[in-house]
Amino acid sequence: MHKETIKIQEVSIEYFLNGIENDQTILFVHGLGANLSQFENQYRFFQDKYKVLSLNLRGHGNTSSTKKLSHSDFKLHKISQDIIDLLDELKIEKVHFVGNSMGGNIGHEILKTNTNRLHSIISFGTTAEMNKSNFTVLIIQLAYRILGIRTIANLSKSIGQSEYSKNKIYEMISHASIKTILNTIPYLAKLNYTEIIKTNPIPTLIIKGEKDKEINCFLKSTIAAYKENNDFRLVEMKGVGHFANLDKPNEFNQELLNFIDSI
Repeated sequence: MHKETIKIQEVSIEYFLNGIENDQTILFVHGLGANLSQFENQYRFFQDKYKVLSLNLRGHGNTSSTKKLSHSDFKLHKISQDIIDLLDELKIEKVHFVGNSMGGNIGHEILKTNTNRLHSIISFGTTAEMNKSNFTVLIIQLAYRILGIRTIANLSKSIGQSEYSKNKIYEMISHASIKTILNTIPYLAKLNYTEIIKTNPIPTLIIKGEKDKEINCFLKSTIAAYKENNDFRLVEMKGVGHFANLDKPNEFNQELLNFIDSI
């Protein structure tokens, strides 16, 4: 995989773009602690028919800043602006947005501020509403500090449902930045996009992983809000967890292709 880096304002964004001769673009956005390598299988599958774009979000991979990033630099609207700036630089007008976990919330931010840049929005492992207490946030942050990233990665791989998935989850998280994770967690602990998605005019797909228990218990209000959109689809994938595209890549790719091709 050949990655490029482009400097936009204070952030140098590492990204991957393939299938550049095609018209429409699919953008894949990873979640907290992951990176663009999560979508290697999707790059290969979609590149013959679509432009395929992904990036490492600020503080992930080799996406870096010319200034020392503070806590407030990890607000989701700032991360979403990085994506809009990247699309502008690459002269990509619209994308089919595919986001996992926090990546889906970045999609919600773009839905709120730059709806015109979206052909469609697809999320998996994402809830549009979360309200964890400050105490819970502190406990989560403390666990990261005490255990360290390698131990967290080792624990996290258990959510993978295949050997490939487990290995990829460990590989990504073991290379993640503890500082980035600690700074971002508070913004994921308290969020609510349900009012925004009730009036969402963009075709939307939620892929719900059967074994993604932690997120699934928060999905009720998200699905209810999306059902107010006439162009919403819900797909439930059996035997997959938080990283559906890693657990069953072939089935995941086919669900995406069916949805995007139907638009």
